[in-house]
Amino acid sequence: MIIEKGIKDASKQIIDDDTISDGIIEPFFSFDALGDLYYANTYHRRAIQIKAALLSNIKDGSKLEGQSMTPKQLLYSFIINLELFGNAFLEQNLSKLYLLPTLYARVDKEHNVYQNKNNKKVQLAGKQLAYYSPKSVHYGEPDYLASLLALLTSTKIDTYNHNFFDNGARPEQAIIFENSEPSKEQLDSFKRFYGDNFKGFHNAHKTLVVTAGGENAKVRFEDLSKIKDLSFKELKEISRDEIITAHGVPPRMMGIAHSAALGGSQELIGQLHVFNQLTIIPKQEEIEWFFDTIGFPIKLKSIDVTNFKDDSEMITALVAEKIITAAEAKGILGYEGALDGM
Repeated sequence: MIIEKGIKDASKQIIDDDTISDGIIEPFFSFDALGDLYYANTYHRRAIQIKAALLSNIKDGSKLEGQSMTPKQLLYSFIINLELFGNAFLEQNLSKLYLLPTLYARVDKEHNVYQNKNNKKVQLAGKQLAYYSPKSVHYGEPDYLASLLALLTSTKIDTYNHNFFDNGARPEQAIIFENSEPSKEQLDSFKRFYGDNFKGFHNAHKTLVVTAGGENAKVRFEDLSKIKDLSFKELKEISRDEIITAHGVPPRMMGIAHSAALGGSQELIGQLHVFNQLTIIPKQEEIEWFFDTIGFPIKLKSIDVTNFKDDSEMITALVAEKIITAAEAKGILGYEGALDGM
Protein backbone atom coordinates (compact mmCIF):
# COMPACT_ATOMS: atom_id res chain seq x y z
CA MET A 1 0.00 0.00 0.00
CA ILE A 2 1.45 3.35 -0.99
CA ILE A 3 0.18 6.46 0.73
CA GLU A 4 1.13 9.86 -0.60
CA LYS A 5 -0.18 13.35 -1.08
CA GLY A 6 -2.57 14.24 -3.90
CA ILE A 7 -4.71 11.14 -4.30
CA LYS A 8 -7.45 11.95 -6.79
CA ASP A 9 -10.99 10.57 -6.76
CA ALA A 10 -10.59 9.59 -3.11
CA SER A 11 -13.40 7.87 -1.26
CA LYS A 12 -15.77 10.08 0.72
CA GLN A 13 -16.00 7.57 3.58
CA ILE A 14 -15.59 8.95 7.08
CA ILE A 15 -12.84 7.04 8.85
CA ASP A 16 -12.19 7.62 12.54
CA ASP A 17 -9.66 5.04 13.66
CA ASP A 18 -6.56 6.96 14.77
CA THR A 19 -6.09 9.73 17.29
CA ILE A 20 -5.37 13.26 16.06
CA SER A 21 -3.09 15.69 17.89
CA ASP A 22 -2.60 19.20 16.50
CA GLY A 23 -3.53 18.06 13.01
CA ILE A 24 -1.14 15.09 13.11
CA ILE A 25 -2.52 11.58 13.17
CA GLU A 26 -0.90 9.27 15.69
CA PRO A 27 -0.69 5.53 14.89
CA PHE A 28 -2.81 3.11 16.91
CA PHE A 29 0.37 1.55 18.32
CA SER A 30 3.50 3.20 19.70
CA PHE A 31 6.45 3.59 17.34
CA ASP A 32 8.62 4.30 20.39
CA ALA A 33 7.65 1.01 22.03
CA LEU A 34 8.35 -0.97 18.87
CA GLY A 35 11.72 0.76 18.56
CA ASP A 36 12.64 -0.35 22.09
CA LEU A 37 11.57 -3.94 21.41
CA TYR A 38 13.98 -4.10 18.47
CA TYR A 39 16.80 -4.23 21.02
CA ALA A 40 15.00 -6.38 23.58
CA ASN A 41 14.96 -9.77 21.88
CA THR A 42 17.71 -11.43 19.82
CA TYR A 43 15.39 -13.51 17.65
CA HIS A 44 13.02 -10.62 16.95
CA ARG A 45 15.87 -8.33 15.87
CA ARG A 46 17.52 -11.03 13.75
CA ALA A 47 14.24 -11.94 12.02
CA ILE A 48 13.81 -8.30 10.98
CA GLN A 49 17.40 -8.14 9.73
CA ILE A 50 17.07 -11.39 7.73
CA LYS A 51 13.88 -10.19 6.04
CA ALA A 52 15.46 -6.81 5.28
CA ALA A 53 18.53 -8.49 3.79
CA LEU A 54 16.42 -10.76 1.58
CA LEU A 55 14.02 -8.01 0.53
CA SER A 56 16.85 -5.60 -0.36
CA ASN A 57 18.65 -8.11 -2.59
CA ILE A 58 19.10 -5.79 -5.59
CA LYS A 59 19.25 -6.97 -9.17
CA ASP A 60 19.18 -3.48 -10.70
CA GLY A 61 19.50 -0.38 -8.53
CA SER A 62 21.03 1.96 -11.09
CA LYS A 63 18.27 4.56 -10.63
CA LEU A 64 19.25 4.87 -6.98
CA GLU A 65 22.86 5.75 -7.77
CA GLY A 66 24.05 9.13 -6.50
CA GLN A 67 21.61 9.22 -3.59
CA SER A 68 22.34 10.03 0.05
CA MET A 69 23.40 6.37 0.51
CA THR A 70 24.44 3.52 -1.75
CA PRO A 71 21.47 1.74 -3.35
CA LYS A 72 21.90 -1.24 -1.01
CA GLN A 73 22.26 0.91 2.10
CA LEU A 74 19.25 3.06 1.25
CA LEU A 75 17.05 0.08 0.46
CA TYR A 76 18.18 -1.98 3.46
CA SER A 77 17.63 0.93 5.88
CA PHE A 78 14.25 1.67 4.32
CA ILE A 79 13.14 -1.96 4.70
CA ILE A 80 14.42 -2.23 8.28
CA ASN A 81 11.99 0.60 9.08
CA LEU A 82 9.27 -1.07 7.04
CA GLU A 83 9.62 -4.43 8.81
CA LEU A 84 10.04 -2.92 12.27
CA PHE A 85 7.19 -0.40 12.13
CA GLY A 86 5.05 -1.58 9.19
CA ASN A 87 5.70 1.87 7.69
CA ALA A 88 8.68 3.40 5.89
CA PHE A 89 9.21 6.97 4.68
CA LEU A 90 11.43 8.75 2.17
CA GLU A 91 11.91 12.47 1.70
CA GLN A 92 12.18 13.39 -1.98
CA ASN A 93 14.03 16.61 -2.77
CA LEU A 94 14.36 17.04 -6.54
CA SER A 95 16.49 14.07 -7.66
CA LYS A 96 17.58 13.07 -4.16
CA LEU A 97 15.99 10.58 -1.80
CA TYR A 98 16.59 10.78 1.94
CA LEU A 99 15.53 8.21 4.50
CA LEU A 100 13.09 9.62 7.06
CA PRO A 101 13.22 7.38 10.16
CA THR A 102 9.74 6.06 10.85
CA LEU A 103 10.20 6.82 14.54
CA TYR A 104 9.86 10.53 13.72
CA ALA A 105 7.45 10.32 10.77
CA ARG A 106 3.76 11.16 10.97
CA VAL A 107 0.95 11.93 8.53
CA ASP A 108 -2.19 14.05 8.55
CA LYS A 109 -5.65 13.29 7.20
CA GLU A 110 -4.55 14.18 3.66
CA HIS A 111 -1.51 11.88 4.02
CA ASN A 112 0.94 14.76 4.01
CA VAL A 113 4.17 13.58 5.62
CA TYR A 114 5.75 15.35 8.61
CA GLN A 115 8.88 14.97 10.64
CA ASN A 116 7.77 15.17 14.26
CA LYS A 117 10.85 15.44 16.48
CA ASN A 118 11.69 17.34 19.67
CA ASN A 119 8.14 18.73 19.79
CA LYS A 120 8.63 20.30 16.35
CA LYS A 121 6.77 19.23 13.24
CA VAL A 122 7.99 20.00 9.75
CA GLN A 123 6.10 19.10 6.59
CA LEU A 124 8.25 17.31 4.03
CA ALA A 125 7.91 16.20 0.43
CA GLY A 126 7.57 12.69 1.76
CA LYS A 127 6.47 9.34 0.43
CA GLN A 128 5.13 6.53 2.62
CA LEU A 129 5.02 2.80 2.03
CA ALA A 130 2.82 0.95 4.50
CA TYR A 131 1.91 -2.70 4.93
CA TYR A 132 -1.86 -3.16 5.04
CA SER A 133 -3.57 -2.85 8.41
CA PRO A 134 -7.27 -3.49 9.06
CA LYS A 135 -7.02 -1.04 11.97
CA SER A 136 -5.95 2.07 10.07
CA VAL A 137 -6.11 3.81 6.70
CA HIS A 138 -3.24 6.10 7.62
CA TYR A 139 -0.61 3.68 8.91
CA GLY A 140 0.35 0.10 8.21
CA GLU A 141 1.34 -2.54 10.75
CA PRO A 142 4.28 -4.98 10.99
CA ASP A 143 3.91 -8.75 10.68
CA TYR A 144 4.76 -9.44 14.31
CA LEU A 145 2.24 -7.07 15.93
CA ALA A 146 0.14 -9.98 17.21
CA SER A 147 3.18 -11.40 19.05
CA LEU A 148 3.79 -8.33 21.23
CA LEU A 149 2.70 -10.22 24.34
CA ALA A 150 5.26 -12.94 23.63
CA LEU A 151 7.96 -10.29 23.14
CA LEU A 152 7.05 -8.57 26.39
CA THR A 153 6.93 -11.89 28.26
CA SER A 154 10.39 -12.84 27.04
CA THR A 155 11.70 -9.40 28.00
CA LYS A 156 10.24 -9.69 31.51
CA ILE A 157 11.91 -13.08 31.97
CA ASP A 158 15.27 -11.57 31.01
CA THR A 159 14.68 -8.64 33.38
CA TYR A 160 13.75 -11.00 36.21
CA ASN A 161 16.89 -13.07 35.69
CA HIS A 162 19.05 -9.95 35.51
CA ASN A 163 17.63 -8.65 38.79
CA PHE A 164 17.95 -12.11 40.31
CA PHE A 165 21.72 -12.17 39.74
CA ASP A 166 22.15 -8.49 40.51
CA ASN A 167 20.26 -8.52 43.79
CA GLY A 168 20.54 -11.98 45.19
CA ALA A 169 21.59 -14.79 42.89
CA ARG A 170 19.51 -17.18 45.03
CA PRO A 171 15.91 -18.15 45.83
CA GLU A 172 14.39 -16.20 48.72
CA GLN A 173 14.74 -18.19 51.96
CA ALA A 174 13.52 -18.14 55.53
CA ILE A 175 15.77 -19.09 58.45
CA ILE A 176 13.60 -20.90 60.98
CA PHE A 177 14.70 -21.52 64.56
CA GLU A 178 12.92 -24.34 66.38
CA ASN A 179 12.85 -24.50 70.18
CA SER A 180 15.14 -21.49 70.40
CA GLU A 181 15.39 -17.83 69.42
CA PRO A 182 18.19 -16.10 67.53
CA SER A 183 20.24 -13.65 69.49
CA LYS A 184 20.63 -10.02 68.50
CA GLU A 185 24.17 -10.77 67.36
CA GLN A 186 22.90 -13.55 65.09
CA LEU A 187 20.20 -11.31 63.57
CA ASP A 188 22.78 -8.63 62.87
CA SER A 189 25.03 -11.24 61.24
CA PHE A 190 22.19 -12.42 59.00
CA LYS A 191 21.49 -8.86 57.88
CA ARG A 192 25.12 -8.23 57.08
CA PHE A 193 25.53 -11.52 55.25
CA TYR A 194 22.42 -11.31 53.09
CA GLY A 195 22.61 -7.55 52.64
CA ASP A 196 26.31 -7.00 52.00
CA ASN A 197 28.15 -10.26 51.50
CA PHE A 198 25.56 -12.25 49.59
CA LYS A 199 24.29 -9.66 47.10
CA GLY A 200 25.42 -10.02 43.49
CA PHE A 201 26.50 -12.93 41.31
CA HIS A 202 30.14 -12.63 42.40
CA ASN A 203 29.14 -13.58 45.94
CA ALA A 204 27.14 -16.68 45.01
CA HIS A 205 27.78 -20.00 46.76
CA LYS A 206 29.17 -18.43 49.94
CA THR A 207 28.47 -20.40 53.10
CA LEU A 208 26.56 -19.10 56.11
CA VAL A 209 27.21 -20.92 59.41
CA VAL A 210 24.28 -20.83 61.84
CA THR A 211 24.26 -22.27 65.36
CA ALA A 212 21.48 -22.57 67.91
CA GLY A 213 21.75 -23.21 71.62
CA GLY A 214 19.38 -25.00 73.93
CA GLU A 215 17.87 -28.46 74.25
CA ASN A 216 16.36 -29.83 71.00
CA ALA A 217 17.23 -26.58 69.25
CA LYS A 218 17.16 -26.73 65.44
CA VAL A 219 17.76 -24.32 62.59
CA ARG A 220 16.41 -24.92 59.12
CA PHE A 221 16.20 -22.99 55.85
CA GLU A 222 12.99 -22.93 53.85
CA ASP A 223 12.60 -21.75 50.26
CA LEU A 224 9.93 -19.13 49.80
CA SER A 225 10.22 -19.09 46.01
CA LYS A 226 9.57 -22.23 43.98
CA ILE A 227 10.11 -20.76 40.51
CA LYS A 228 12.24 -23.20 38.53
CA ASP A 229 14.72 -22.31 35.84
CA LEU A 230 13.15 -24.96 33.60
CA SER A 231 9.78 -23.18 33.62
CA PHE A 232 11.50 -20.01 32.39
CA LYS A 233 13.38 -21.97 29.74
CA GLU A 234 10.19 -23.53 28.39
CA LEU A 235 8.33 -20.22 28.47
CA LYS A 236 11.15 -18.47 26.60
CA GLU A 237 11.15 -21.20 23.95
CA ILE A 238 7.38 -20.86 23.51
CA SER A 239 7.73 -17.07 23.22
CA ARG A 240 10.64 -17.47 20.80
CA ASP A 241 8.67 -19.79 18.53
CA GLU A 242 5.64 -17.47 18.56
CA ILE A 243 7.80 -14.47 17.62
CA ILE A 244 9.49 -16.33 14.76
CA THR A 245 6.15 -17.67 13.52
CA ALA A 246 4.72 -14.14 13.48
CA HIS A 247 7.66 -12.98 11.37
CA GLY A 248 7.34 -15.99 9.07
CA VAL A 249 11.11 -16.56 9.03
CA PRO A 250 12.20 -20.22 8.67
CA PRO A 251 13.32 -21.53 12.09
CA ARG A 252 16.44 -23.08 10.54
CA MET A 253 17.56 -19.64 9.38
CA MET A 254 17.43 -18.60 13.02
CA GLY A 255 19.58 -21.56 14.05
CA ILE A 256 16.61 -23.48 15.48
CA ALA A 257 16.04 -27.15 14.70
CA HIS A 258 12.92 -28.73 16.19
CA SER A 259 13.08 -32.39 17.11
CA ALA A 260 9.64 -32.95 15.61
CA ALA A 261 10.75 -31.63 12.20
CA LEU A 262 11.23 -34.01 9.33
CA GLY A 263 14.89 -33.06 9.05
CA GLY A 264 17.03 -34.21 6.16
CA SER A 265 19.46 -32.39 3.94
CA GLN A 266 16.76 -30.18 2.38
CA GLU A 267 14.95 -28.98 5.48
CA LEU A 268 16.06 -25.35 5.05
CA ILE A 269 15.39 -25.44 1.29
CA GLY A 270 11.80 -26.49 1.96
CA GLN A 271 11.27 -23.82 4.62
CA LEU A 272 12.87 -21.11 2.51
CA HIS A 273 10.76 -22.04 -0.53
CA VAL A 274 7.55 -21.43 1.45
CA PHE A 275 9.02 -18.24 2.94
CA ASN A 276 9.92 -17.01 -0.54
CA GLN A 277 6.51 -17.66 -2.04
CA LEU A 278 4.39 -16.36 0.83
CA THR A 279 6.48 -13.49 2.16
CA ILE A 280 9.56 -12.39 0.23
CA ILE A 281 8.35 -12.34 -3.39
CA PRO A 282 5.00 -10.56 -2.66
CA LYS A 283 6.77 -7.95 -0.55
CA GLN A 284 9.51 -7.42 -3.15
CA GLU A 285 6.82 -6.80 -5.77
CA GLU A 286 5.21 -4.21 -3.48
CA ILE A 287 8.55 -2.49 -2.84
CA GLU A 288 9.37 -2.44 -6.58
CA TRP A 289 5.97 -0.93 -7.30
CA PHE A 290 6.50 1.76 -4.65
CA PHE A 291 9.86 2.88 -6.05
CA ASP A 292 8.52 2.78 -9.61
CA THR A 293 5.62 5.02 -8.53
CA ILE A 294 7.93 7.68 -7.07
CA GLY A 295 10.13 7.68 -10.19
CA PHE A 296 13.04 5.50 -9.07
CA PRO A 297 12.38 2.05 -10.55
CA ILE A 298 14.41 -0.87 -9.15
CA LYS A 299 14.59 -4.62 -9.72
CA LEU A 300 14.93 -7.03 -6.84
CA LYS A 301 15.79 -10.72 -6.84
CA SER A 302 14.78 -13.54 -4.55
CA ILE A 303 16.75 -16.68 -3.77
CA ASP A 304 15.90 -19.40 -6.30
CA VAL A 305 15.81 -22.49 -4.06
CA THR A 306 15.42 -24.87 -7.02
CA ASN A 307 19.10 -24.37 -7.87
CA PHE A 308 20.38 -26.16 -4.77
CA LYS A 309 20.73 -29.84 -3.96
CA ASP A 310 21.02 -29.55 -0.19
CA ASP A 311 21.03 -27.05 2.67
CA SER A 312 24.80 -26.56 2.69
CA GLU A 313 24.71 -25.22 -0.88
CA MET A 314 21.81 -22.95 0.05
CA ILE A 315 23.60 -21.59 3.10
CA THR A 316 26.75 -20.97 1.06
CA ALA A 317 24.67 -18.87 -1.34
CA LEU A 318 23.11 -16.92 1.56
CA VAL A 319 26.58 -16.10 2.86
CA ALA A 320 27.74 -15.07 -0.62
CA GLU A 321 24.75 -12.73 -0.93
CA LYS A 322 25.62 -11.29 2.54
CA ILE A 323 22.20 -12.24 3.85
CA ILE A 324 23.77 -14.19 6.71
CA THR A 325 27.32 -14.19 8.11
CA ALA A 326 29.72 -17.12 8.13
CA ALA A 327 29.29 -17.43 11.92
CA GLU A 328 25.52 -17.58 11.54
CA ALA A 329 25.88 -20.17 8.79
CA LYS A 330 27.80 -22.42 11.19
CA GLY A 331 25.04 -22.04 13.75
CA ILE A 332 22.38 -22.99 11.20
CA LEU A 333 24.34 -26.08 10.22
CA GLY A 334 24.75 -27.04 13.86
CA TYR A 335 28.51 -26.53 14.14
CA GLU A 336 28.16 -23.79 16.74
CA GLY A 337 25.51 -22.51 19.13
CA ALA A 338 22.43 -20.83 17.72
CA LEU A 339 21.61 -17.16 18.14
CA ASP A 340 21.09 -17.41 21.88
CA GLY A 341 24.70 -18.50 22.27
CA MET A 342 26.21 -15.76 20.11
